[in-house]
Amino acid sequence: MQHLQTRGYARGTIKAYQLELEAFRQFLRKRKLRVNQVKPRDIEQFLRERDSEGLHQPTTVRRRLAALSAFYSFLAVMANGQIRNPVDPLRRPRRQPPRPKPLNENQISALMEGIDDPRDVAIIAVLLHSGLRLNELCSLNRDSIRVEHLGGALSSKVIGVGRVLGKGSKEREFLIDLGTLKLVHRYLTERGADDQDALFLSNRRRRINPRTVQHMLHAWCRKLGLPPLHPHQLRSTFGTRLNRVGVPTLEISKLLGHASLDTTMQYIKPDVRRIQTEYFAAYEKLNPA
Repeated sequence: MQHLQTRGYARGTIKAYQLELEAFRQFLRKRKLRVNQVKPRDIEQFLRERDSEGLHQPTTVRRRLAALSAFYSFLAVMANGQIRNPVDPLRRPRRQPPRPKPLNENQISALMEGIDDPRDVAIIAVLLHSGLRLNELCSLNRDSIRVEHLGGALSSKVIGVGRVLGKGSKEREFLIDLGTLKLVHRYLTERGADDQDALFLSNRRRRINPRTVQHMLHAWCRKLGLPPLHPHQLRSTFGTRLNRVGVPTLEISKLLGHASLDTTMQYIKPDVRRIQTEYFAAYEKLNPA
């Protein structure tokens, strides 16, 4: 541990490493192994025993591997290279990207009310209200979205239904609300007739690309006094807002085009108050007076 201190490791990291190395010492004792006899497969077995239910996050596994790797690196130095590090051949779990921070309602209002360019406000609205990825938005054509009346042609409930090629070249359906449909229609009307299939064009009258959308959003953030925002945060905001009003996670996952619910859970934060309310309502049904 003194070796880690001299290398500038934080106190919390040293304590975490110490706990892992103590668990590793118990593991070796149980198997009657010496530290110089350990193979990569033994390290893998140690990790499996430490997480018998498979519930630990990649960051936890990475920390355990880092602790063992630091230990064996120290032994290799002390043994003049006679001990090999059994952790080196093992693949580390990928780092989980940080959860995109959703916009708050004031930021949403500032964007939607402050942007006065028809194309730009339509793009922001589509990202906010469809959950599309940035690449998916840029791939949209004029005919990608159709208007549908919920409950029949005479119904006043109107939504936009579109199809897009998402991750893994899988086609999926997305939805947008009537307000966003109106903004898209206004933009197309002001754009006028042209021979371009793309729904959104750059200032050079070509299909817009992701970098242009990013620059556009950053420029409006500066103008409106907002912190720098990334288009992916608008997608995160879409999932968070649906979760807040009670849309089931499975439906949110489908709308976001996720193959796994685990991915969707990175976008939404459980609402403790709603959980309590639903729990109470469920038990009222289970135990009627």
